[in-house]
Amino acid sequence: MFMRPTWPATLTIALVCGCDRAPRGGSAADEGSAVTVRDSAGIEIVENHAPEHTAGQFWTIDPTPEIVLGGEENPGGEANDSAQLIWSVVGVARLEDGRVAILSSEGNRFLLFEPSGKLSRTIGRAGEGPGEFTRPEYLQYLPPDTLVVWDYFMTSIIHFDTAGQLIGERSIDFATMMRRVPGATGEGMELPLPDGSFVASILGGEPEPELVPGTLIRIPGADIVRIDQEYAAYPLGTWEGMEFWVPRETVSDQFPLVPTFGPDFHIASGGRPPSIFISDGARDEVLQFALDGTLLRIIRRTTDPVPVTRETQSAWEATFFRVAEDYFGEPAPPDLFDGMPMRESFPPVTGLVVDAEGYLWVMGWSASESGMPEQLWSVFSPSGRWLGVPALPPDPLTSGFRGACHWRFSACWIDRDFFLTIRRDELGVERVEGYRIRRGD
Repeated sequence: MFMRPTWPATLTIALVCGCDRAPRGGSAADEGSAVTVRDSAGIEIVENHAPEHTAGQFWTIDPTPEIVLGGEENPGGEANDSAQLIWSVVGVARLEDGRVAILSSEGNRFLLFEPSGKLSRTIGRAGEGPGEFTRPEYLQYLPPDTLVVWDYFMTSIIHFDTAGQLIGERSIDFATMMRRVPGATGEGMELPLPDGSFVASILGGEPEPELVPGTLIRIPGADIVRIDQEYAAYPLGTWEGMEFWVPRETVSDQFPLVPTFGPDFHIASGGRPPSIFISDGARDEVLQFALDGTLLRIIRRTTDPVPVTRETQSAWEATFFRVAEDYFGEPAPPDLFDGMPMRESFPPVTGLVVDAEGYLWVMGWSASESGMPEQLWSVFSPSGRWLGVPALPPDPLTSGFRGACHWRFSACWIDRDFFLTIRRDELGVERVEGYRIRRGD
């Protein structure tokens, strides 16, 4: 069984703050020295030494949302009706006509909202019949008029049109899949793809490490494959695992181990033609694969990593304690990190997403003058060129930008005009907010 430490990863995604907004590596150089593109055995390597656009000269995101769905203080008004409140949002997409689709896992349905905030349609319900859900986990929008819901462990894949009519449904034959792809399980399914295939992780057979107090351990990694509709597997490399600290004095069921900073493995898909993007470990690079498993491109940055200092480590731990208490409803043991060795630097990549235009958004740590470094998005062109760092709103209420878009923990949607993210208030009430992107063209 593929071991997923979901709560530590979820917590670390939320460890963000508002600080300095300068991109790592300082100011951009001219085009001639800012990027190097070369070929190695048919694989394009794009080394970005600086962004094409300097700070303040790239895209911006409006500070006030134009789209607000759900929540207790919805400025739009119409979606604030109790019957239209949203919760357990695991998928969101903005359709070509401006409507917004939202998938609620615990609600066993998805909802279509007009741009005004008015609920126009509710689709699906709990059950095992046609068009019904057990616990939906993924929402896909296939322009211009198809919505796809992947149910619990991808047991069924259900297609609807945007009017809510059931188009078709298929199930995954787990017995056939596990026979043709040894080690593949429902728990290892990671990411659905538009053609009905999916990316899966297969445990490599390493034994799970013993939890010895006062040590750093690495949870075993996994082989990453794409599995098509005929259950043929296409290798996409290997995830090296994730580093954890086993508390020196306090080992409990609640906190048996804690992350040193967060998940090192990130995955996204998109573009034209469709590609799969994977980042793993301490390397500041993203691998771009074709659907047949061919490595097409390596996208790198050569900027210096953000170092970990005593100050930044303390700030990260303080934020961890605060988020952990919100998450569990009780404080974590105060000696949780006592004796933990510091990493030399923050992980260079903390999130990936491909927007509807085919641009790759990469989240990473950025140096700050005080406290914990901030997490910022960098945007790369479809050819792998680092374009710049979008200016995010300074209001801390919009920190959802920095915790958004992890493929498993926090859904988002980015298209040419809007960045849609999920916000939760201090009471845990959810709402979807859409912020307009200003591209300056």
